[in-house]
Amino acid sequence: MRHNLIFILIILAKLSYGQSDQLRVNKSKSYIKYEGDHLLHSWEGTNDKVNGLAVFNPKKKTLQKLAILLYVRDFDSQNSGRDAHALEVLEALKYPEIKFYSESIKIENENLIINGIFDFHGKQIKKTFSASYKNQDSKWIIFGEFKLTPTDFDINLPSFLSIKMEDLLEIKYNIELDT
Repeated sequence: MRHNLIFILIILAKLSYGQSDQLRVNKSKSYIKYEGDHLLHSWEGTNDKVNGLAVFNPKKKTLQKLAILLYVRDFDSQNSGRDAHALEVLEALKYPEIKFYSESIKIENENLIINGIFDFHGKQIKKTFSASYKNQDSKWIIFGEFKLTPTDFDINLPSFLSIKMEDLLEIKYNIELDT
C-alpha cells in the first residue's frame, strides 16, 4: 500500500500542471484482461484491481496523460494452479508490477491514439494503440484491445507437453476515469 501511495504521488507531481484536472481510475468499474493460447487450450485472466490516474484538460475537453499500475498477483484465471505457475514464470517476487505511462493521447477518427511505455518484467517498451472512448463532462470510459508479445519483455514462455504457449497475449481493457 505504501508503494502505491509513493507511485501515485510521483505521478501526481509529474502530471499536474496548468489548467488540468486529475481523474482517478474507478476501481469498481475497471478491469484489464489477458487471453493466452496454447495448441491444446486457451485461457484468460482478469485483474479488477486497476490503479491509476489521468490528466484531463477541461478547456480542451481532452485527456492529456494516463498512468496505470497493476500487480501481477491480482490476475485471476479461475485456476489457482495456473495462477501460481504464472507467478513463477513472470517472476512476480522480483517484478511484482505492471505499469503503463502515456507520453501522448490524441483524438483521431473518434478514437484515442495512446502512445506510451509499458514497464513489465524489468523491461520498458514503447507501444502505440487505439482505444474507443465515451466521455461526459470529466468522466471517461476507455476500452478496447491490443496485443503484447511476452518474449519482448524477456519472459520465458511456459510449455505444456513440450509445446510452448503462443508468443502473443491479447489484452482487453475497460478503464473508467472520474473525479
